Amino acid sequence: MKFTKLLLSAALLLGFAACNNDGDESAEVAKGYLTFEVSAAQDVENITRAQITIDEATGGYTVPAAEDFTITILDEEGYQVWTGTIGEWAPVATPLKVGTYTVTAVYDNGRTGFDKPVFASEKVSFTIVGAQETAVKIPVTLQNAIVRFTYSDMFLKYYSFDKVTVTSGSTPIEFTKDMTKGAFIDATTFNVATTFTSQSGKSVDFSKDYTAKAASCYTVAFDASNIGGIGTITITLNDEVTEVDMGEIELNE
Repeated sequence: MKFTKLLLSAALLLGFAACNNDGDESAEVAKGYLTFEVSAAQDVENITRAQITIDEATGGYTVPAAEDFTITILDEEGYQVWTGTIGEWAPVATPLKVGTYTVTAVYDNGRTGFDKPVFASEKVSFTIVGAQETAVKIPVTLQNAIVRFTYSDMFLKYYSFDKVTVTSGSTPIEFTKDMTKGAFIDATTFNVATTFTSQSGKSVDFSKDYTAKAASCYTVAFDASNIGGIGTITITLNDEVTEVDMGEIELNE
C-alpha cells in the first residue's frame, strides 16, 4: 500500500511565572506568552517511488498557517482554560497559574473534498513551574486520507468517461479525466464509480469499494489493453488490480 505519512511539528512555547503566594489571590500572576510554529515534512513515503510530497499528492495543497490552528488548553481537573485559533491568542489577557495542563491542536476544513484536510494532535501534557519557561511540542497528523487518479495513454486513446465519482461517507467528489489533483476523504471505506465507453459505443459501469487509512495517499490508476481483440480496462489501487472486460472491440488507429 502507498502510505503518505504527514507530520506537522507544532512547537508551543509557553512562558509563565508562578504565583508569589498560593494563598493570596491578590498575588501577582505573570501573563502567559505563547508562540506557535507549524512546519511540515514535505517528503513522505511512497511504495512505488523513493518519495512523494504533499504538493504532489494533492496537486498544490499547502499546509495550513499556524494562526489557523485551534488550540484548547485544559487544567488538571479537565476544565477548559482557553480555546481559540492561534491568530486569536492574546498572551497578556490569559495568565496561567502553576500546575499541570493539557493542550490539543486541530485544523478542520471539512474532512471531504478538495483542499479539505483535517490535522489534529493527541493531548499533550505540560507543567507550569514558577519563574520558568515551559516549551511544549505538539505532533499534528493528518486525520483523513488522499485519493487521486492517473490514466495511461492507452486508456485515454481508446476509452472515454464523463467523470469518476468518489463517495466518502455520504459526500460525493467528482473527478474529470483532466484532473490530476488529489482530494481529501474520510479514513474509512470509500467508493469509486464511473462508466467506461469504448470507441464502438459500448458502455460498462464500474463500482468498487476500497478502505482508506488516515495519513495515506491512494492513487487509482486506469490502464487498458487489447489482446486477441478483447478490450480490457485495468483499475489498480496499490497492489489490488480489478479488470473490466469491454468485450470484443476493434481499436481504431
